[in-house]
Amino acid sequence: MKKREPPSEEDFNKLLFWLDADRDKAAEKYQRTYLRVVRIFSARGCASAEERADETFDVVTRRIDWLIANYVGNPTLYFYGVAKKIYLEWLKTRTRPIPSPPPVPDNTELELRCRCLEKCLHRLAEKERQMLLRYHKGEGRERIENRKRMAEEFGITLNALRIQICHLQARLRPCIEECVRDSEQ
Repeated sequence: MKKREPPSEEDFNKLLFWLDADRDKAAEKYQRTYLRVVRIFSARGCASAEERADETFDVVTRRIDWLIANYVGNPTLYFYGVAKKIYLEWLKTRTRPIPSPPPVPDNTELELRCRCLEKCLHRLAEKERQMLLRYHKGEGRERIENRKRMAEEFGITLNALRIQICHLQARLRPCIEECVRDSEQ
């Protein structure tokens, strides 16, 4: 963020007058708006919410002559607009942590699980094993179409096919887990 010069006292007095001709009401509006702007920055995760709110008010105060001559509407809304721009500017300056690379998979464990899966698949009946392998064959659209054909061939709904596969996988899981445990000992 670039450092900007603070506004003059004269500009600050003009700002208060812009908020309201009654100085007490103007001070109240100033305070209420300031607190809202701080909450906006805080809600967006800005740790330096007060500093960003101060910056927002400095920017608006420096533009007070133009605002008095040209701006029509609720002054608070103008503050919110400036706050949004300052927030976006602040986001650009934040340093994002560099994500750590994903862990390298341990191929020995993967190979062990694959051997156990093959061993446990052979414990299933041939028809069940073929059904399970075919269900998982293919990628994306091909897999979806394959499953629809399977359901039609078996004369069941796609949901019934999913349930059957779920039951087969539930029977396989304990076998695979036991095989992995036994291999690790």
